[in-house]
Amino acid sequence: MSAVVDFLTQGAGMIVGFLVALVPLIILHELGHMLTAKAVGVWVREFGIGFPPRIVKLFRWQETDFTLNWLPLGGFAAMEGEAAMPAAAESAPEELSPEQQAYEAEARKHSLYAQPPARRLPIFLSGPLMNILIAWVVAVALYLPGLPVIDAMEVHITGVAPNSPAELAGIQPGDVLVSIGGQPVETMDTVVNFTTEHLGVEIPLTVRRNGAEMTVRLTPRTNPPEGEGAMGVALQGQVVAQHYEKLPFSQAVARGSGLFWESVKQLIRLPADLISGVLPWATARPIGIVNISRLSYETLQMSADTGTLLPILSLVMSVSLSLGIFNLLPVPALDGGYILFTLVEMISGKAMTPALQARLNYVAMLLLLLIFAAVTVLDILYPVSLFTP
Repeated sequence: MSAVVDFLTQGAGMIVGFLVALVPLIILHELGHMLTAKAVGVWVREFGIGFPPRIVKLFRWQETDFTLNWLPLGGFAAMEGEAAMPAAAESAPEELSPEQQAYEAEARKHSLYAQPPARRLPIFLSGPLMNILIAWVVAVALYLPGLPVIDAMEVHITGVAPNSPAELAGIQPGDVLVSIGGQPVETMDTVVNFTTEHLGVEIPLTVRRNGAEMTVRLTPRTNPPEGEGAMGVALQGQVVAQHYEKLPFSQAVARGSGLFWESVKQLIRLPADLISGVLPWATARPIGIVNISRLSYETLQMSADTGTLLPILSLVMSVSLSLGIFNLLPVPALDGGYILFTLVEMISGKAMTPALQARLNYVAMLLLLLIFAAVTVLDILYPVSLFTP
């Protein structure tokens, strides 16, 4: 029964993690598209939070209905004429009233593909750039409280591998490491370094469990199974006491910008590093919604345990930056594909035929769905966790 409860709790937590980490960023992405569209004169029929069916129309601003919908998977900005390429535009039906015909004629003037490519380009760019801007702002926000200085830390055992030296010695998840080899455990590095220096040698390990200390002896393995450490434990450092050394605002901006730029470079280098073997596929493969949701839930737990928003902000920065850069890829059906089509039109002076663009988008969407399905299967088979042994 407890296993069922744990499963349901984790499932609910992953849903919460998805709603916290991804949905707001997708909505802000669409907000970027909408604001830019309005700025260049394109009408936006509807801005939806979630996907239909509709729950309620919240309000109307200018020509735009703001709606709340049942499927909480993100949001959308439905632009006038977005689905109708130039050749597909039709005249107003005769059965419409003169007022309706006049309105529809005006709407066609403000449709997406009635605009020159120079006006369409910033609309397609604005969604990804909104995510990238959010990532930069959050990176700077990470340094606004100052630099954290840890005064005291505890090292918790969050997982124990089956048949490992730790399990055979009686170590349990939830134990707090007090000392190793007689040395006080002040950081995770203390444990890692001492263990590495004493492979194959029996060592004493003192842990605290339910307020009482106990000492066990175990021998770190020289050749542990793949994915396990020498002792077979997963460790998590928990800050017990810390203070912040305040930074001038200019330094906070500089440090945040440096963190942001380093993250951008790592994302751009990732495909080449995977292909060349610099990064192992098992640790750097793409992750999908399932693992992002799991990591988001665990990050919420970590923030609750530490009493700080920094873990959540770090996750938001990473996810937002990944969304922005992914959507800039020159792949049909993504913003980057529309950017590519628009640039080709600007350079050649000819718009791609609606039929060809539709076919390219269709093929790309099928490929993206296949990739999404494959990544989701990998997420389920090989879950990523902050606390995995």
